[in-house]
Amino acid sequence: MEILLTTTYVFLFIFIINKMKFFEIEGLSKRTISLIFILKVFFGLLLWAVYTFYYTDRSTADIYKYFDDSKVLFDAMRKNPTDFIRMLFGIGNNTTRFDHYYNEMHYWARKIDSSIYNDSHTIIRFNCLVRFFSFGYYNVHTVFICFFSLIGLTAIYKTFVTEMQDKKRELFFVVFLLPSVLFWGSGVLKEGLIFFALGLLIYYTNKLFNRKALFICLVSGLLLALSKFYVWLAICPSLLFIIWANRNNSNVFLKFAITFSAISIIGLNIDNFTSIQNPLITLSQKQLEFNQLATGNLQDAYNKTIPIAGSIINIAPLEPTLNSFVKNSPQAFVNTLLRPYLWELRSPMMLMTGLENIFILLLIVICIVFIKPLKEIKWKYVLFCFSFVMIQFLIIGETTPVLGAIARYKVPTLPFLMITFLILLDKNKLLKRFPFLNKVLIQ
Repeated sequence: MEILLTTTYVFLFIFIINKMKFFEIEGLSKRTISLIFILKVFFGLLLWAVYTFYYTDRSTADIYKYFDDSKVLFDAMRKNPTDFIRMLFGIGNNTTRFDHYYNEMHYWARKIDSSIYNDSHTIIRFNCLVRFFSFGYYNVHTVFICFFSLIGLTAIYKTFVTEMQDKKRELFFVVFLLPSVLFWGSGVLKEGLIFFALGLLIYYTNKLFNRKALFICLVSGLLLALSKFYVWLAICPSLLFIIWANRNNSNVFLKFAITFSAISIIGLNIDNFTSIQNPLITLSQKQLEFNQLATGNLQDAYNKTIPIAGSIINIAPLEPTLNSFVKNSPQAFVNTLLRPYLWELRSPMMLMTGLENIFILLLIVICIVFIKPLKEIKWKYVLFCFSFVMIQFLIIGETTPVLGAIARYKVPTLPFLMITFLILLDKNKLLKRFPFLNKVLIQ
């Protein structure tokens, strides 16, 4: 029954793709988009197989944690519809009246999370809503998350393709076909929702001055904040900058400096005029929590000691001061960008990340060697993408002592990192130097 229902939804979403105006993109056929959707479903099923037949402990598999908890929430609909509605929409649901539900849910309130990283409630609620269509079959959820992720990735592609007409094929690859994006962005995980919300937020920010765009920006921004708060924090300054820069192309660097200086000053002093905790204290606490998790000093939702992480690395202790953050930043950036190194590869998934890192580094070197004349570069898009990447890389690298977690957390940044350097690349200069690439890169 699961195979039949999963296949039915695959064809239903392909039908929707072919009917939705949103997927009408010059130079990119709906047939191609449908094939990408099928490829994403394949990778989603691959992720399911890995965590079902290779890593067999269901209680520690992220793909099952939130799926299993969603059943408790879904079952509440029959037992007490009022409780169900209040938990689903977060309406006065933090009282002892709901404790018997939360005691059954192992990951509704997690011991090792702080708000800077994620909110498990969102993915649990997503799975709960999909249960209305899935009848509890897991891989139907895979198909749904693949469709939502596809929408977000398509929005990212549409945002930049108008500015990269000579690099459509390369843009298509770095947005849709990076192995980590396909693998982690196609499973029943937060990454799929992040791509959905992030893509729509960026795409409609460029169309902000109409009611539809404003509404979508507000909804997608809220969804992003509730899915992974630090991604929302990272993109907000970049969005404010691009909104200002889009008004005219003059003084782009000055606008960038003013925007990020103002936000940095406000953010680092926010505890002086609000009740919000200073972000440096939050990051320091997060690193401490993650170190405890990685070294086996915490228990999971089943009160079992969490084993020591297999890919743990040493990172410099982060004090809640600006000096400590700046001092640790070079190591944090290198860890997020380049690791795992080849000699640190200990599993097939780490191998995928390691090889991908080599490809990314190679592309960066090529783009720097064959860079466009500085006056021809569209700097506002370079600054937009790279600032978003930098903020996320630093947050991840400053707080995360586990290579496997770093590899997954940085996935939403990868398309933007690649887009940054594609914008810098002088494609004609590259093709003149290596003419055999004409068959691969020419449009």
